[in-house]
Amino acid sequence: MPRTQEQFEAIRLERREHILQSALKVFAEDGYHNASISKVSKEAGISKGLMYNYFESKEELLQTLIGNYLDEENAKVVALLKQPFTDEVFADLIRLSVEVLKKNPLQWKLYMDMANRPEVREIMQDRYVESQLLWVEKLTAFFTQRNAEDPMMEIQFFASTMTGLKVSYLMDPVNFPIDEMEKRMIKLFVGR
Repeated sequence: MPRTQEQFEAIRLERREHILQSALKVFAEDGYHNASISKVSKEAGISKGLMYNYFESKEELLQTLIGNYLDEENAKVVALLKQPFTDEVFADLIRLSVEVLKKNPLQWKLYMDMANRPEVREIMQDRYVESQLLWVEKLTAFFTQRNAEDPMMEIQFFASTMTGLKVSYLMDPVNFPIDEMEKRMIKLFVGR
């Protein structure tokens, strides 16, 4: 029985997602620079030639993986930031960061491994300028209302603390007390 165009498109989207998940696994295990299209195609169970029907290069795979992941998280963060920025919204941002980290450790590992690479910085700069400005605006107002001596320094301290939490969790997800750390961060920055 012949397939419809919609069925072909659904198969194509499913295979594309499978390739992305295979690439994520290979990149996370081998490191991006040690990974190859051959390793990704083997992990995906398809030929190297078929891989190129979906992605032109390893770089495109990386950009898609990180971009898709960050797009999803960014949308959730922006939705929170567009609300009146209360103590509870700040606590929700911390909770969201921890939830996303626990839900997607491989994506975060890849992102953290690649964050200083030009191709990843390009993704960040091109896609997220507006949300980064909104983030700085809301946090500056939040820390200013709390009479912080230097609101920008408080933002940097918060970002550094969050980054440290993420790195520590990714290094030892089994033993790192992430839920307790989440509570401590909320208490430290929000006072609850």
